Amino acid sequence: MKSSWIFIFVVLAFAGLVSADVLSINSGGGTGIILNPGAGIEDFFFKFNVGPFNPSPVLTSVNGRNESNANLNCSFVVSDPDSTTLNASVKWVKNSINQFTINYTLLSNGSTVNAPLLSGNLSLGNVWKCSVSVSDLYNSTAFIDSNSLTIIDITPPNVSIISPVSTINYTTLNVAFNVSVAENENISICEYSLDSAANVTMNRLNDSYFWYYPSLGPGPHDVVYYCNDTSNNWGTNSTSFNIDNSAAISILLSDNLTQSVRWNVVSLPVHYLDAEGNNLNASTLYYVNISATNTLVDLYVKADGDLKDASLDTLGLGNETYAVNTTDSTVPTPNRTIMTTNYSLIGNGMGDNSVVYMKFYIDAPSTQPAGTYTNNLQFTAVRHGQSPA
Repeated sequence: MKSSWIFIFVVLAFAGLVSADVLSINSGGGTGIILNPGAGIEDFFFKFNVGPFNPSPVLTSVNGRNESNANLNCSFVVSDPDSTTLNASVKWVKNSINQFTINYTLLSNGSTVNAPLLSGNLSLGNVWKCSVSVSDLYNSTAFIDSNSLTIIDITPPNVSIISPVSTINYTTLNVAFNVSVAENENISICEYSLDSAANVTMNRLNDSYFWYYPSLGPGPHDVVYYCNDTSNNWGTNSTSFNIDNSAAISILLSDNLTQSVRWNVVSLPVHYLDAEGNNLNASTLYYVNISATNTLVDLYVKADGDLKDASLDTLGLGNETYAVNTTDSTVPTPNRTIMTTNYSLIGNGMGDNSVVYMKFYIDAPSTQPAGTYTNNLQFTAVRHGQSPA
């Protein structure tokens, strides 16, 4: 009887925690009971775990350009109402197909997770997203998708000029055009424009583009290179260079011009006395042959000074004149020009295989000593429109 009262006391001690039908005692003296717990005791004995909150992943490119040469980052916060340590699983999805899953453990509640995807996984046109699930010891969220991110290319190609070189004064017309191109995607075409002319498509060899020996003439040139990638980004670079006249222009003097021009003054005075090579009214023995490649040529002449004879008698240079013709070797035109020590134009805008024919004359007063008078001439050919040195 004493033990029964003790049992009733223990049950009554929990009266505040159980419902009104807290117990039922077998009237035959058995010891079986039935408990119907109230809200308080249920919370005391049967408290359940609450799962993590759903993450909100955001996918970005680390440099903000969404290109294949920069990592992607999947950022999200892990949060749970009753756990201090959490885990997360990140699925990487390309073009709607799961690629792989990376697990992260021992994450502090409330912390931000930055899950990288290395740039080596990225290709132009791929559409990526990350899908994230957060878990504690008992529960996990569903996989929540981030925004989608398409891999694009907005960086123009980097064009480096190999040739021509601006610091070289080329002595040949055979100047190669050559560039190298650095690009994070693929190049579709490289072209050049020479002296603002129409673009010319270049040939490709690995990561360089070339065009051997475009049609060049002497003088200064400008070249602009344009390279386009498959995303229609254009990269450009330009340079200037110079080709020396000697690369394209040459002259050949007749035998009589390679020697000094001579006048045999016997009796005085003389007026318009023919030089020995004038050949009177026949074809002159004084002429200049011109060779020119990809350019027109201007030809100039000057004297080195006054005329002298073997006795060093001097006849002033103002007494020497010359006549020029570019079509008739007899030089019939009577117009004569006074020779000077400055370059004078004797052939204008001439092409390859042109010839300049010349005849020379002197005047001398009666007081001038007789003798064979000579002087030396200098000829120079430059591209059309250029001043002689």
